[in-house]
Amino acid sequence: MEELLKLAKKEHIKIIWTQELAPTTPPVAIYNLRSIIMNSNWHNPNQFIFQLAHELAHLIYGDPLDLYLYNQTPAQKFKIESKINDYALQIIFNLYNEIPYSEINIVSFMQKYEIPAHLENRVRFLIGESVL
Repeated sequence: MEELLKLAKKEHIKIIWTQELAPTTPPVAIYNLRSIIMNSNWHNPNQFIFQLAHELAHLIYGDPLDLYLYNQTPAQKFKIESKINDYALQIIFNLYNEIPYSEINIVSFMQKYEIPAHLENRVRFLIGESVL
């Protein structure tokens, strides 16, 4: 988590942790405030690294216009989230991975950072491993 917090500071992004949200309320990035609200009551705290990397990716790499497109159609939301997930994975790879991509054990890596299972193919693609 410390490396992500350093990245946030470097990018002038404020991280706000709150205990006032329900355990199923996800974090959110607020473009115009360059802030992220993280839910410290989240039902699975092991997901904090991926969640924070995802929200940082929205603010660092996302387009502020995404905010307007996000709720237009499910397809548009999926497209935006897919792009942001790729950036989040890159952030995690760059900050936490100390071995070459070619030596990553995909299953262990995904478990360690609680990367959602539906992103396995993206992880494989991003590290250059062919999908079986």
